[in-house]
Amino acid sequence: MPVGVSWANLADQKIGYMNRMFTEIFGYVMGDFVDIADWIERTYPFVEDRDLAWKSWGAYFSAPDLFEFSIEPMELRILCKNGEIKTILHSGVILPETGWALATFVDITERKRNELFLQAAERAARENKAIYSLLLDHSPDMIIISSFDNTSRFVSPAVTQITGFTPAEYLEIGALGSIHPEDLKGAQDGIENLKNGAVREVYSFQMLRKGGSYCWVEALAIGYSDPVTGKPAGYIATVRDVSEQRKREDALASEYRELSEVAALDELTGIANRRTFNQTLEREALRHMRSNRDVSVLLLDVDYFKQFNDLYGHIPGDECLKQIATVLQRVLRRDPDLAARFGGEEFILLLPMTHLSGAEVIARKILQAIMDLAIPHADSPYGVVTISIGVACWPPGIVLDQKLLLEQADQALYRAKDGGRNTYRLHECGPPAA
Repeated sequence: MPVGVSWANLADQKIGYMNRMFTEIFGYVMGDFVDIADWIERTYPFVEDRDLAWKSWGAYFSAPDLFEFSIEPMELRILCKNGEIKTILHSGVILPETGWALATFVDITERKRNELFLQAAERAARENKAIYSLLLDHSPDMIIISSFDNTSRFVSPAVTQITGFTPAEYLEIGALGSIHPEDLKGAQDGIENLKNGAVREVYSFQMLRKGGSYCWVEALAIGYSDPVTGKPAGYIATVRDVSEQRKREDALASEYRELSEVAALDELTGIANRRTFNQTLEREALRHMRSNRDVSVLLLDVDYFKQFNDLYGHIPGDECLKQIATVLQRVLRRDPDLAARFGGEEFILLLPMTHLSGAEVIARKILQAIMDLAIPHADSPYGVVTISIGVACWPPGIVLDQKLLLEQADQALYRAKDGGRNTYRLHECGPPAA
């Protein structure tokens, strides 16, 4: 029988028989226990199980009656001989006429474990569903879930706040149908990249609002795969309204242009002066807190300029500085970039949204452009006017320390001069290690 069976004598409550399955389940054999009380005390590790067993059996062992009585099945945890605890379905029958009590034991450990696992899984699924529903329903960002074949599509309630459309209306329009024609190709390319296995895509575009107007949004789309085939199956996109941010960025770009036009200029060279540079750097430091791009500065110094003035005079020296300033303005072509006279024969360039490699390209162009001016300088080992450049770059994600950034550019400039002049040196990005 696939059931553990034991018999006990009602008179002295000693166990008189254990079948083979009983031993296979628990490991115990005849002689391991003095009597029923010994069995219960030693093999029931949990008080509640022990109490339940005594409640069901104890009364009949102490005062048996003359009628056959069945013990209803109950779940108990029993300590096996090898130290393992098993869950069993325990039942039995008391036979006063014969003087025996028969007990049966069915091992349901695995079944119980599976039941508990399923219960935990169901509970976790319910909790996860509640959490996901809460996030989707109350997130200020619009959540889009879509398969690539459009057979499965979802949009969160935030779509109404951003576009004015209800979720049903938006789904009717379609994801691509809500994108401004000017931005449609970028969105299509992003989805195509996800289809080809890209993990994530980030892009900004103009999204249609109810009534016909458009608002600027930024979308972060993450691809997901079919669990069976492993092939890209769709994407989940988080869309947020960036209209106000876009306005601020446009206003900031306008301020840069305005600074270029109306800020105080260096009287000699006609480019921005040091005060204008400092004000612009402060603005860039504030903008940098919201940016995910680097910012670079180039500090330039005219080589052997004192010797130039001593040899040719101050008027030719001033003309030399004017020509260098013209070169700097010609090399810088983006609106946010700024060239300024830093003092004496020193100049400085501010390059927002420029990595160290991009700043290095600018440094090379400037060195070559100054050499191409071919301004004679008899007291220079190069025979013409040259410059030295120190380049420093500040990474995103760290508050921009203006003073430290300029110090790093100055240190790089010193190394350029110490390295023979007419060259540039780079400084490692960011603040020093703690």
